[in-house]
Amino acid sequence: MDKILEYTLREEDLESTAGGLVNLILKNCVRVTGHEISAAKYTPDGITADGRKVFVSERILPGQTLRVVLSEDKEAAGRILPVRPPFDLQVLYEDEDLIIINKPAGVVVHPSPGHYADTLANYCAWYLQENGQGSACRIIGRLDKETSGAMLFAKNRASAARLTGERAKNTLKRTYIALVRGWFEDSEGTVDTPLEKAPNVLMLRQVAQGGSGMKALTAYRVLLRTQIEETDDTGRAATVNVSLLEVHIDTGRTHQIRVHMASIGHPLVGDTLYDGSFDPSESRVVTPAQEEGREPVYSLKVSSMADGSGRRALLHAVRLELIQPFTGVPVDVTAPLAADFPPQCRGLFENPVSAQDE
Repeated sequence: MDKILEYTLREEDLESTAGGLVNLILKNCVRVTGHEISAAKYTPDGITADGRKVFVSERILPGQTLRVVLSEDKEAAGRILPVRPPFDLQVLYEDEDLIIINKPAGVVVHPSPGHYADTLANYCAWYLQENGQGSACRIIGRLDKETSGAMLFAKNRASAARLTGERAKNTLKRTYIALVRGWFEDSEGTVDTPLEKAPNVLMLRQVAQGGSGMKALTAYRVLLRTQIEETDDTGRAATVNVSLLEVHIDTGRTHQIRVHMASIGHPLVGDTLYDGSFDPSESRVVTPAQEEGREPVYSLKVSSMADGSGRRALLHAVRLELIQPFTGVPVDVTAPLAADFPPQCRGLFENPVSAQDE
């Protein structure tokens, strides 16, 4: 849908707008980009003042209201096919510009070869269409198919531009929760090693060798040290030490958290790509208290993803913080921890969903 912005000129704006010049009001007061101004000039009634079409070279008076239409790219908006989701879509936050959805594990985010009508973007487009908002949705950041949690979409081109532009880099913050193997000696740490594509394997990544690769920085904090009983596909079980981590990444490389955690000897539980350490015959670690039955052990069998494909790396985008691109109001949303995390982990998040929008 088109985004419409209005601004009433004030006396104090005259100095910064060269006496009320429309072009400068749009740039300095409405914060519209030069590209958006150029597009609005060729949109019917794209730039008006009190209902009268004006040129950007004109001046208006204090008290007059300038209106600009940031038109949607109709061709791009129609590229995502609206499809009814096979599960209940959980909307964590929504306003006229944004929508944040709790993505289930096993759902691809964006249409791609082999996934043209079964992605979260398809389901988001259906939701918007069902609610009379068109079907345009633009993905802001991405989550791997296996990763669950808060996923942000923009409802119009203007908000997408502001959420992906230079100004958004320091105002858009994601927090992840990961369940990894082993216990850490320190309560927090940072992995700062570049990543690169693994040779001859599509989508697989590895720590770069010889100073090559792309910069990747992962910071983590230990929230919980616990134990789980894990069962592999053959039915063999073992009790293993695991840690629940809060993770922040300054860079968004493919599989960054998974590769970095595996590189320091703490691969994500359930990670079939980067975890070669699970051997039930050798990995049994039990404390004396547990042998006496005083510490309950959660039985983690093959995790169930939304598409039925089974095991997945236990990684969840638990929190999303941003500044609403037009109102400037902070938005802070938390996604309930996915059900395949052990209950002692889910118990740390008593208030699963919250949003500040006032």
